[in-house]
Amino acid sequence: MDSDAVSMESCIVQKFTELRKLDDNEIELLASLERDLTGYAGGERLQHVGEEASRFFTLHSGWACAVRVLADGQRQILDIFLPGQVMGLREMGFDKTHAELVAVTNVEACPFPRSRLKELFAEAPRLGELFFIVMAREQAMLTERMISIGRRPALQRLAHFLLEFQVRLGSPEDGFELPLNQAVIGDALGLSAVHVSRTLTALRKRDLVASDNGRICIVDVDRLAELAEFERGYLDCRPRCGGSGAASL
Repeated sequence: MDSDAVSMESCIVQKFTELRKLDDNEIELLASLERDLTGYAGGERLQHVGEEASRFFTLHSGWACAVRVLADGQRQILDIFLPGQVMGLREMGFDKTHAELVAVTNVEACPFPRSRLKELFAEAPRLGELFFIVMAREQAMLTERMISIGRRPALQRLAHFLLEFQVRLGSPEDGFELPLNQAVIGDALGLSAVHVSRTLTALRKRDLVASDNGRICIVDVDRLAELAEFERGYLDCRPRCGGSGAASL
């Protein structure tokens, strides 16, 4: 199979190509991380806390999240993953896993051994730089989420969350699918499901967003961004030492 065909089939190749033009060897190496395709039902756990941290997952289709569950049953969603992302990178260097990986929708994901990344970086050093850029972007998203939970009021918090996903999905003006129920959104933003519902209603009443059966339309991007104090720079990481291309992972 030629590199163009591989690129079309591989989500991780498509996403990394947005960061930098890849050569045929890099494309083949990245695509090799998506060869053990496994299906998981919505709600199913791909990884439990405390198990041996011996593998990562590439997300081929669907949405998934990283979760910490407290002793009283409350949970905090740390990351929400989209197709093309590698799940579990935060735990690189640890012997045991610190978060659950959970399928939010039905997903297809490809587990691969942690040792495979070391081999990949040895064979194609430029890919190591791209993985660090991806990890930095995920850290930036987590930092923004922490600021939202700690300092932003609910209206601003939800507005920021919706704008982030519009950018991450590269959605057109007519909106995007957000397959997250209000409980999941609340667990990501430190709000109850009821509070999420009330806040979304408040955004609709201001004619800032519209929603219908899981589809979100941002009616007035400029006004919503002003309300949220949203600056998308933390989502626009890219290679700084050669290469080109904006990220939209």
